[in-house]
Amino acid sequence: MNERNLLQQIGRTGRAMHAAFESEVGIPLPRWRILQALRESARISQKDLASRLSMDPGALTRQMKQLESENLVKRRSSEEDNRLTLVELSGKGFALLESLQEKRLNFSKKALEGLPEEKIGIAMEILKAMEERFKR
Repeated sequence: MNERNLLQQIGRTGRAMHAAFESEVGIPLPRWRILQALRESARISQKDLASRLSMDPGALTRQMKQLESENLVKRRSSEEDNRLTLVELSGKGFALLESLQEKRLNFSKKALEGLPEEKIGIAMEILKAMEERFKR
C-alpha cells in the first residue's frame, strides 16, 4: 500500500511544484526548462532538445511555436538537413531568463528551506533510482 501512496504523492508533489513555480517565478516550469536548455546549448536541433529534456517531441513543438510567437526563441530549418529544425534562444528570451533568475533561485531556496541535507540526499537517491526504473 505504501508503494502506491508514494507514487501518488510524487505526482501530487510534482503538480504542486509546477503550480508554485509558475506562481512565484512567473513562467511555467516546462517553458523555463526549455529556455534554460537553449541558453546552455546555444543552437540545437529540436529533436536533440526533446531528448535532452526527456520531453515528448509533439509537446515540445507546441511549446516552441508559442515561444517563437512571443519572440523568445528562433527556429529555422537546418541547411544541411531540412528535416531538422534548429532552435536557439533569442535576445528577448535571454533577457527574460536573466530577469527571472533571482525569482527562480528564491523559489528553489524556499522550497528546500529547513530540510536536512542528509534527507535531501536520500530523497535524491530514491528519485534517481525510480527514474532509472521508469526509463527501463
